[in-house]
Amino acid sequence: MSKPISEPVATLKWPEDITLKNAEAFRLEMKEWLEVEQAALLLDLSDVSYLNSVALSIIADSVIQARRKQKELVIAGIQPTVQELFTIVKFDTFIKLFTEKSQACAYFAQKK
Repeated sequence: MSKPISEPVATLKWPEDITLKNAEAFRLEMKEWLEVEQAALLLDLSDVSYLNSVALSIIADSVIQARRKQKELVIAGIQPTVQELFTIVKFDTFIKLFTEKSQACAYFAQKK
């Protein structure tokens, strides 16, 4: 019997630090991204070395919205400075965090 084809992971790669100047654009992009049909959502922060409290709030709200839509949002590409923030605010208690995108994809693949 052949292995079932796993559905693709919808990835949003944010290209820069998240500050007051672009937090609203980040919020709008996240809101739109949550509407994709895939249930596996990967937020790639590999180009982000700083994010502010507004960004943390947007991410937390997006995780809640994703769950309401029967989806799972994970974060990959976490830089050390962002990892430190996520540890302080205990993000790992309600969202899966991965340093590499490949780890997140493997996580979703094993869930099938």
